[in-house]
Amino acid sequence: MNQHFLKLRQHFKADMMARYAVDEQLFDEATLCIAGLAVPFAVRRGELLQRVGQTSREVFWLTGGVARVGYVSEGGSEVTMRFATEGHIANAYEDLLENHGEQPSRSFIVAETSVQGFRFDWAQMSIARVQHPVLTAYITHILEFAVCSQARRFVTHTASSAEERLANFREEYPNLERRISQKVLASYLQITPAYLSQLMRREQEAA
Repeated sequence: MNQHFLKLRQHFKADMMARYAVDEQLFDEATLCIAGLAVPFAVRRGELLQRVGQTSREVFWLTGGVARVGYVSEGGSEVTMRFATEGHIANAYEDLLENHGEQPSRSFIVAETSVQGFRFDWAQMSIARVQHPVLTAYITHILEFAVCSQARRFVTHTASSAEERLANFREEYPNLERRISQKVLASYLQITPAYLSQLMRREQEAA
């Protein structure tokens, strides 16, 4: 049994239970089901956990650092979809679920800082879900959270001003702004870095 993994899961337990709306029994049982599949990893800032065009076959759970999930637009610009920090999963679920680990991924996952955590083979996780119904229940909660989060971002990005999008970013990702570059933040807000700098100046002048 991977004792280091179990210790870290306990560290993030309360936050993860609240985030995914699971009770303690479900969390503990699911943790035991996947403990044997957890493989530690560490990457430096700027390294890719997943490349566009690469077959998406792994799930990443972070215990340290910041990762970013995004894609490259037809015009060649990077578009940021979401971030993951300590205790969160860094994954393009759409690639895993749509392609079942068999087709090239459309998204990339990059380390915005040095990142540590555990990786899980998607095929092995799928087998474990069949063997352990409790794991299916747990993953369902995770996917429901992911779908709801994505829906909130869609509404925010299509119906709000840049100022409102920035405020919503700060609410959804507290304390993350200081850990990422303005260029990356601008790509998430779907504005140019120059316009983001203008917003920041306005805030400073207003303060």
